[in-house]
Amino acid sequence: MKLKPSWPILLVLTSLTLLFPNYSPAQTSGSRTSPSKTVNPPKKAVRSDEPWKDIPLLLDRPERKYQVVALVSAPQIFLWDTEDAMKESMQKQAWKIKADAVILDRVDSSFRFTGPCGGANGRAIRYQ
Repeated sequence: MKLKPSWPILLVLTSLTLLFPNYSPAQTSGSRTSPSKTVNPPKKAVRSDEPWKDIPLLLDRPERKYQVVALVSAPQIFLWDTEDAMKESMQKQAWKIKADAVILDRVDSSFRFTGPCGGANGRAIRYQ
């Protein structure tokens, strides 16, 4: 009986040992110790550090009487500017002028061949 060369198998095994140098079969049988506590993800910033996040963004006009204090806007300057970043920018503007809420008129993060063309517009209001 003549044995066939097993070079393809040897090639696969050597490439696996090169890709995973620290692998040993003993670790797969549960010999690794797992930590007893899971690591919690870091908490978000506290509201006191970011007070502008307390200003609500409204999709429609409120039922209460209000007065428009200012127009706020956040243009999309870069392609990676997200809608959340634009909304937060409008909240910061409204917080600086002590507005109670922002009525969103338009939030768009579209892209054209010439560059980003989106942005966000809204009206900062104070309740009467």
